[in-house]
Amino acid sequence: MIGAPHAMADLQPDYAAFLAQHLPTQSGPLACYRLGDGHVWLWRAGAFGHPLQRRLLALVARLSHTPALRLPPAADVATQRQGLQALDAHGLRAAQVLASHDDGLLLRDPGSGSHTPTTLEDALHAADSDGADALLTLWRQGLALIDAAHAAGLSLRGALASDLRVCADQGLACTGVDGAGANALPLELRQVRDALGYLWSTAGCLHLAGQREAARPLWDAWVASPVRGHAFRTALTQHLSRLSWLRYLPPDSRWGSATYQMRAAYEQATRPRYGEAPAAKPL
Repeated sequence: MIGAPHAMADLQPDYAAFLAQHLPTQSGPLACYRLGDGHVWLWRAGAFGHPLQRRLLALVARLSHTPALRLPPAADVATQRQGLQALDAHGLRAAQVLASHDDGLLLRDPGSGSHTPTTLEDALHAADSDGADALLTLWRQGLALIDAAHAAGLSLRGALASDLRVCADQGLACTGVDGAGANALPLELRQVRDALGYLWSTAGCLHLAGQREAARPLWDAWVASPVRGHAFRTALTQHLSRLSWLRYLPPDSRWGSATYQMRAAYEQATRPRYGEAPAAKPL
């Protein structure tokens, strides 16, 4: 996730030197820094955010025969750069590459403003304290971002909320798309992966905030949008059918938040008939 920007007020914007200096010490895939009069993101190749999430999704994909839950491997520098260029070519908000290294990229935050860029995941949790309207507005912004990418024939490598960014001007951006040959999945399955990944990473927050029912018509309208064709909806229905066993997971976080979020995502998409699960207790 993007943490608080590091203080770099006295550093001149020598982007290549900045990248070379900070890349070796950065452990996560993406971090935010204040540089000059703006914000930059340092993206590191081969690093994963939330590795437990990836392992759990891979396990569920194998047990349920749901290939769309298998997230792609970490992008290399060339794939990441191509993904950003693809976003820009389709008129979607993308970070500009300021400097490049064999192991990473320095990117300009696409927004301009005084706010610190953050992940959509963190922003959703923060919005919960601002009321239902703020939370649902932000959640709908995430759907709209995925919508725009899908309308352009792209897929977002899973569209996890931890991989979508709230920029300094409060607009949303993603950090890359699936590159050519990223995996063997057809486009409709890669886009189903975006849908399930977004639900899996946000449904728990909706449930904890008591906004499951309010979010359901937004989800239904998104799935029914003309942007998504018959192949997408058929694949999504098949995947949800194979994931029906998730409703037997604990209705709280006793097995950890990651497993609870899987049940919450399934219930958000399917309206289980056995009733609402009790509210999960925050960890």
